[in-house]
Amino acid sequence: QTSHKQDTTLKENVTILSIITKKINQLPEAERKLLEHGSIYVELNAVLPGLIVNSLFLCILNMTQVHIAAGLPMAEIPFLIVHVFYRSFVNLSLN
Repeated sequence: QTSHKQDTTLKENVTILSIITKKINQLPEAERKLLEHGSIYVELNAVLPGLIVNSLFLCILNMTQVHIAAGLPMAEIPFLIVHVFYRSFVNLSLN
């Protein structure tokens, strides 16, 4: 009975994936490009708040010499995390 449930779930997933693929192929070229390269926009939106928070935090602490050294991790970490999640959840599911 478990095998039957897995087969049903697999068939439903394949059906949903084929519907999504068909819908994506019907999109205009510009929107398809946005879907393919959307991670860059999302990553930059993740980096910007990190840099703003870092700048405000450094101003509160009156630190003037470490803006680049402290800002690098605040920009890199969100960028990499969003890149990995976008690629794994959006791009791989669409392919």
